[in-house]
Amino acid sequence: MNKDKKEIFDENGKSRGFYSEKNQINELTGKEWQYWSKSVITKQYPFNFQHKLRNEHGGQKPPELCADLIKVFTKEKMNILDPFAGVGGTLFGASLCNRKAKGIEINSKWTKIYDKVCKLEKIKKQKMIIGDSKKILKNEKKNCFDMILTDVPYWDMDKAEKSKNKFKKVGEISKDNKRSKLSEFNNFNNKEQSKQEWLDEMKEIFTLCYPVLKKGRYLVVFIGDMYRNGRYHFLSNDLARVLEDVGFVPKANIIWYDVSNRLHIYAYCYQYVPSMIHQNILVFRKE
Repeated sequence: MNKDKKEIFDENGKSRGFYSEKNQINELTGKEWQYWSKSVITKQYPFNFQHKLRNEHGGQKPPELCADLIKVFTKEKMNILDPFAGVGGTLFGASLCNRKAKGIEINSKWTKIYDKVCKLEKIKKQKMIIGDSKKILKNEKKNCFDMILTDVPYWDMDKAEKSKNKFKKVGEISKDNKRSKLSEFNNFNNKEQSKQEWLDEMKEIFTLCYPVLKKGRYLVVFIGDMYRNGRYHFLSNDLARVLEDVGFVPKANIIWYDVSNRLHIYAYCYQYVPSMIHQNILVFRKE
């Protein structure tokens, strides 16, 4: 047997497979690495960690999904940064797998929910800073984080209408258009932002993220595409170009098939409009 490898067992005594001590990325066994190198995530994640409370944000991510991604790209006790922390999905994920994390969130409403969930779930709080990443990141030390995991605002998806025109079900009268179920990410900012303005803001923030990430480590970003104003917007592609311009090297686009998303019928009988049940997880590396 190769002396570099050792068999790893879980808390129930079941073999996880063999771990190589040459592994500089994570603490996964070869078997686990094979599974998590798949380009599509179909694993179903539970509605826990006070899901109803966290779901006030609308764009929150399952803590176990965040934990799984963190375990792919880091080892225990490494440092994680989330510049768009929201209600703390990344921070909960880090707590689940014995990592340290720092979150930056501009809206105190979401940080209060994070604090409340920590209290209800009896979880030690990670460091959460209330403020603007564009200002706070300027004061961070260079090369101090082992991973950046974040879920960026999807342009103005929180303000978008689900349906543009009236709609009706069989046997019912027509109703006015539906608005997005997402609560406003930053309800104190009512300014309508163009897509280019959104991309410029993302570039500014990720340019500040670049020096604080250690060389050879990974940036992982959740981003969903949008259908709006009669056309499909490939936000994942738009954001990927921005990240590459900043200096990050693209490594993968993982598709997260969110089984919790319901199917909807849009523009039936008139045109094809997709029912979005997936999100993109962009993987970049600082080289």
